[in-house]
Amino acid sequence: MNMPYPVYTVQEFAEIFKISRSHANSLTIIGEVPYITLGKCKRITAATIEQLLNQGRTRTGNTHNYRNDNITPKTRI
Repeated sequence: MNMPYPVYTVQEFAEIFKISRSHANSLTIIGEVPYITLGKCKRITAATIEQLLNQGRTRTGNTHNYRNDNITPKTRI
């Protein structure tokens, strides 16, 4: 017998990634996060979540950098 495939609600997905539920829902709508539909409910598979966590990349393809290295100091003339 097959084991049930673990799936998460959009709310649970949002809590894992520490984003709002509406943002998580918009990510599914625009196709950034694939999902399956069970009845009228969206479910995100555990494999999808694991893949996103392992990527550690943003949409732009850059790794997260929380320091402001991209800001150059203003020079005085």
